[in-house]
Amino acid sequence: MNKKITTRQIVITGLMLALMIVLQIVGNYLQFGPVNINISLVAVVLAAVLGGPLSGAIVGFFNGIMALLSPSTIAVFMPVSLVGTILACLLKCTLAGLVSGLAFNAIKKKNTILALIIASLLVPIINTGIFIIMALIFFRPILEANVTSGAFPNIWVFLLAGFIGWNFLIELLSTGVISPIVGGVVLRNEK
Repeated sequence: MNKKITTRQIVITGLMLALMIVLQIVGNYLQFGPVNINISLVAVVLAAVLGGPLSGAIVGFFNGIMALLSPSTIAVFMPVSLVGTILACLLKCTLAGLVSGLAFNAIKKKNTILALIIASLLVPIINTGIFIIMALIFFRPILEANVTSGAFPNIWVFLLAGFIGWNFLIELLSTGVISPIVGGVVLRNEK
């Protein structure tokens, strides 16, 4: 099916890119442990919900670029694996935005509120899930160093409790609360 990109989708993508940049800069200063809290995921969800899967993927991709340029990413992950850092940053949020938009479109005709909630929760879940996979593949030395130091009993405890735990919960909570509210208001006002 040949589907045209609308002016509305271009405008939404541009607005969400601008919002994502602002939220990413603010998020660079919100840090628990070695990883920043990605409050800019809200813009990825809103792009996916309001502009569609392509818009979500585009904003997610640029969110990955911003994460790649983050001071903590440069300091912690790049020295361990440049290729892994690039793949992790670009892949995790791009796929999260794409899948979130696809899920929203699949559910919205039956229940818009449920579609908003699911799309909002999918972004941090996919983002973190892909990060976990990439950490196990590319950043194992970071994981093993924290186990060897005696700080954590094994890699999984460090990965889930020390490395990701609070960050994921805060991302899930902030994205899961803010995105459905803002998305719902915008969608209601469009009708």
